[in-house]
Amino acid sequence: MELYDRPHSELSLPNLRPTDQEPAQDEQRTTYYDHPMVKSPLWSWYIPGYFWLGGIAGGAAAIGAVARLFGGPGGRETARHARYLSLGLGMICPALLIADLHRPERFYRMLRVFKVSSPLSVGTWILTAFGLVSGALAVHQAAEDDVIIRRESRLGWLARKLIPAGPLTALHGLLGLGLGGYTGVLLAVTAVPLWAAGGLLLGPLFLATSLASGAGALTLLSLAFGKRDRASEHVRGSIETVEMVSTASQVALALTRDALVTRRINKPLRRGLWGGVYRVGAIGGGMAIPLALRIAIRLLGPRSARTISGIAATLALLGALAERLAIVEAGKVSAKDPLAYQELTAGAPGEARPTPREQALSAPKTPAFQPRIAASDTLTTSAE
Repeated sequence: MELYDRPHSELSLPNLRPTDQEPAQDEQRTTYYDHPMVKSPLWSWYIPGYFWLGGIAGGAAAIGAVARLFGGPGGRETARHARYLSLGLGMICPALLIADLHRPERFYRMLRVFKVSSPLSVGTWILTAFGLVSGALAVHQAAEDDVIIRRESRLGWLARKLIPAGPLTALHGLLGLGLGGYTGVLLAVTAVPLWAAGGLLLGPLFLATSLASGAGALTLLSLAFGKRDRASEHVRGSIETVEMVSTASQVALALTRDALVTRRINKPLRRGLWGGVYRVGAIGGGMAIPLALRIAIRLLGPRSARTISGIAATLALLGALAERLAIVEAGKVSAKDPLAYQELTAGAPGEARPTPREQALSAPKTPAFQPRIAASDTLTTSAE
């Protein structure tokens, strides 16, 4: 018998369970034959990869902008690393996004409009502007470093004179903050229970992760290619402080979100594969251990500080990847659970639909219909 051929009385029956098993309290509520109430996203691994790399690029751009504008001579090295890193990741992110869209023209069509009320539209423009500004600053930096573009050539002179590095650096930092946080806002405005519940914290959580991972990437670049003079060491210490504060913010936001979201909705992040990835990989390996290592560096002093700092930065990067991957994939699992959606909407099936009386009270007040004589009838009567 098809679903639509079943009698109406079966629509309110609870889920049938074996007699030897007593249903849990949250499973006694009615569902529509256990069918999902919302459609699960069809995103592939490109999207969590884009969230991860975009977060690193955005966080590095924001930190590099502050280092260049307020870091003095030691901040130039950090700004150089941030500009080249932002350019490389800024070229990969659109490719991942377009690959998930399956049709490249869809990305172009999203640029035809700009809607402030749509995080997707705003995020598309942020990504595009971020790529253009990253390219301009990378060209300016290459001319200053005499890399690829000769400093004394005509092209190098034009790049150094015509590209306003100061204003673009400030804009680059602001766009980096937007790129790091808008993806969390984008998830929060969907109907997926895991993303929508506690949605106000998802944007700040993604932004904190972006700053922590961006600081980790800049720390690794500084350890590998940076100088060892006093100015560079001072700026590196400031970056590590940013990473430590951002990681502490991650822990606070993650724990607050877990406390506010109900157990049923948050179940994919507490059990199963993605629950393990989130708990062990993101919170444990990506937040708690790097934070403990940073505190250990402060307590133990400079002894083995470079090695411990490199380990903490690597764990922060891997933890950011685990967080993005776990939240996206666990959201797909949450969308398939009708009971989770019921808890999100805080009502039983059909409860959100207003009654006929409520519809009548909320309907606009319009005057009753009154028949009138048409103009054509008047003309006909006059002619007769």
